[in-house]
Amino acid sequence: MTISTVRPSVTGEKRRETPGSPADPGRWFTLACYATGQLVLLGWWLAFHPGLMSPDSVTYVEHVTTGPWVGGQSVAYDALLGLCLWLTGDVSGVTLLQTAAMAAALAHLAGALRPLGPRRGWLLVAVGCATLSPPLGAFTVTIWKDVPFTICAVLAAGTAIGLASGRTARGPSGGPPGGPASSAGPSAEDAAGRPAGDAARGPAAGPTAGPAAGPAGGAARAGSRRRGGTRRRRRPGNGWVWDRRHAALGAELLGLGLFRHNGFLVALIAAVLLVLLLPGARRWVAVTAAGAVAVPPLLLGAGYPALGIAPPSRTFAYQTVFGDLAVAYGERPELFGREERALLETIAPPDAWRRGATCQTMARIFFDPAFGHAAAERRISDVLRLWRSLLVRAPGLMLGTRICRAALAWQIGSTAGEPGGELYRFSTHDPRLPAAWEGTATASVMRQRPFLPVLRSAGLTALDAATVRQFEWLLWRGPLWCYLAYAAAALAWRRTGSRAALAGAAVVAGQQLGVILTNTAPDFRFMVTPILVGILLTPLLAREVRILAARR
Repeated sequence: MTISTVRPSVTGEKRRETPGSPADPGRWFTLACYATGQLVLLGWWLAFHPGLMSPDSVTYVEHVTTGPWVGGQSVAYDALLGLCLWLTGDVSGVTLLQTAAMAAALAHLAGALRPLGPRRGWLLVAVGCATLSPPLGAFTVTIWKDVPFTICAVLAAGTAIGLASGRTARGPSGGPPGGPASSAGPSAEDAAGRPAGDAARGPAAGPTAGPAAGPAGGAARAGSRRRGGTRRRRRPGNGWVWDRRHAALGAELLGLGLFRHNGFLVALIAAVLLVLLLPGARRWVAVTAAGAVAVPPLLLGAGYPALGIAPPSRTFAYQTVFGDLAVAYGERPELFGREERALLETIAPPDAWRRGATCQTMARIFFDPAFGHAAAERRISDVLRLWRSLLVRAPGLMLGTRICRAALAWQIGSTAGEPGGELYRFSTHDPRLPAAWEGTATASVMRQRPFLPVLRSAGLTALDAATVRQFEWLLWRGPLWCYLAYAAAALAWRRTGSRAALAGAAVVAGQQLGVILTNTAPDFRFMVTPILVGILLTPLLAREVRILAARR
């Protein structure tokens, strides 16, 4: 007797499209998010063409035109500007590329968040709000190394969420790569709020699963997995199965260090947290992150000098040390002996140290006209020795100074009422150029030439309205968005057991802790990543709060 195999009826079942196929709704959703972000950001670019600029922008262009090229900023961003100038004779190509990359990063993050449960419409609204926000839209079209740094961080958050959520990244052959993100069956997030165990059983686990649901059917399915067909690789226990997203995550973390010198510290903190949160991918994440963290310091110390790029001065690298010394000198002068006072006076007069005695910023001493940078460079070893001795003799004072200076990263409210606490945003005027550039082609491209003056006028009005002090905590400061991101991730993990949102929040935590450890001044651009990620996590937070309220 021949027993024919009867396929279970799929009548009434929801069709699951192959991820990445033309019919995959997730693909169209991601494209819609990208189109929304790109359209809005293109408006900012047309308004402020070729882009907003700051004194740092002039420094970047000076490095690759008149020189000398010094590695004090981002060599990668300098090179990108130099290439654009060489190919097009303008810098607008860089800011246009920034709009495309930022829109892609936001779409990538929104696509990674979609399986966690928030409605697509609300995620699309979040992308629109993020790009319409005057601080964030204008930031994207500013010639700043912090823009690509932020893009890399947003991309890393999306990639980390994808790795942790159990979504399958399909390899070149069309099958699952067998990476740690590949799991047998739908993830907890795909189950639309069901517990992780129910999601693992899937829709076929119930009594109406059809003829194949019994013991014989289970054996047949197991045999099918062994003999070919749709194979499901067992979740690896040693973390050595490769997923191409490991390379993507490594490249994104590497970008953090290439576009900002202290970015490798942000990458290191995020990588440590991700190693703890991604046990199935632990080893590959550790290997790729180790390379991403090690490369930027090696380039700065050996690679760039070999290319003729001068290393930054040690004074520039340790500028926060001078801010610490100024606060200690102004608040507790008895800590300094005669020789130590003499050391400080070789660099700047006592009045300059007292003027710089504010914990909010190191700029008041480091950029004081009386501060002798050449003398500071000659005596930097002695300065560092003095600083280390103060760490032992007055640790509370030194720690308090650092925490105060890092208020940008942890304090929700404004610090504008404190000395040196005014938040630096960006300039909407043309920057001051070197006198030697007068009448040159370089000078002409460093002037704003908006395509649509009416858009520029509207953009300036929006930026001016956004600078109201009462809105600073919401529009310009990152701490609130950090805490919202942590709340969304914690609630999602508590309800589903999934670590996906926690993985995205790990990048936010890396940014926040990195700023706490290395911040120099209250500068808006240092905390843009948490604002963007926090905005996109808000729909998830609203969903989790709604579910929690319904249960109670």
